[in-house]
Amino acid sequence: MKNLRIRFSLYGLLIVALQALPNIAWALWPPTPNALQGNASSVPFIEYGEHILGVTIVILLLFLVNKTQSRRMPRSRWMIAGFAAIALYWLCWALYFAGVQPNPIIYAMVILPPVAFFSAGAAEKVWPISAASLLFLLFHLLVALENFPIV
Repeated sequence: MKNLRIRFSLYGLLIVALQALPNIAWALWPPTPNALQGNASSVPFIEYGEHILGVTIVILLLFLVNKTQSRRMPRSRWMIAGFAAIALYWLCWALYFAGVQPNPIIYAMVILPPVAFFSAGAAEKVWPISAASLLFLLFHLLVALENFPIV
């Protein structure tokens, strides 16, 4: 924690933007059918917890850096894992927009963003991002399990 400081992270911005683009497209031009319409938890703690953690991760990605790391984009297996998770996430969204919306696609869309965030935190050695990502994954999965039960 002593190596962390508040400073803008271009790498964090890239991760946030790449992850958010399909969600923005979905919000503006929802496909038909739209299995994710109304996807929320009936348990306020879970619903608000998921949103608060999502916003927290975005803030951490954008403004928390490890001062021992260079300002350049990290080059590591963690970085590759993060970008691979985002690429798979985009593939899932492409399938979703094409009308392919079975539960495995939905669950991949639930799991891949936290994996990308965790990997980004690990790549930059900003462990609070990775820790928040694990909590976000739990809340994200709880919302999905309520709306898309595994039979």
